[in-house]
Amino acid sequence: MKEYGGKELRKKGKKELDKISALPMKQRLQYIWDYYWLWIIGIGFFLIFGIWFVWRSTTAIRENWIGIVFPNAMTEVGNGSQLWEEYLEHTGYDIKEKNVLFEDKLYFDPTTASGMNNSYYQAFVAMIETGQADAVTMRREEIEALGKSGRLIDLSSEPCRELYVKYRDRLVYSIPYDTEYSTDPVPIGIDVSDSILMTKYHIYENSCVFSIGSYTRNLEACTEFLDWILEGKSGSVAQKILEAETETEAG
Repeated sequence: MKEYGGKELRKKGKKELDKISALPMKQRLQYIWDYYWLWIIGIGFFLIFGIWFVWRSTTAIRENWIGIVFPNAMTEVGNGSQLWEEYLEHTGYDIKEKNVLFEDKLYFDPTTASGMNNSYYQAFVAMIETGQADAVTMRREEIEALGKSGRLIDLSSEPCRELYVKYRDRLVYSIPYDTEYSTDPVPIGIDVSDSILMTKYHIYENSCVFSIGSYTRNLEACTEFLDWILEGKSGSVAQKILEAETETEAG
């Protein structure tokens, strides 16, 4: 029975092929489209998808040299910006091998519950928790609020010990919601209000704090970025800058 079915299919296929071949070219094309359009579209789709999948698998960048998010930035500091270009030139990173991600299109206020009730905050959480974003900059009061969630690395932990010592006069603290982790303030950021992010690029007014995500895969790259934006500064922030930050928070 199986063999008979195969013979019948081959006979039917040959008959159909002969029928199509006997038609003039225009009618032949119209006939093929009228009766086989679904097959044509399906095969075309799979061919295109297959080519795209192979290309994507062989050329897609799967990792970052570093990923930094700049929520609520007042100036352009994302991919393709002057900051991004300058940092690529400084590091010599080859973006054909890995990506350098600077994201400046996120807007949310972590100091209030309603301020975090938007898609921008959810995108930020996803980027931090998947390790796509290694670090974040925000205004001081925003980082202090954000640090309560536990999504920013404890700078007093062993992996960050050198950072903790080097920038001990710039540390920003936050008391976590998780009281089992700590009931005391935890260092979760480094004040960079006198860095080029502020003096040259003016991404915020008055205050700026750099924090590293708890799930970072590129701690060393974060350290290098921090050193670069501070241009070698490691002492305390100037008093007049701290006073400006305090005035902003009080307001």
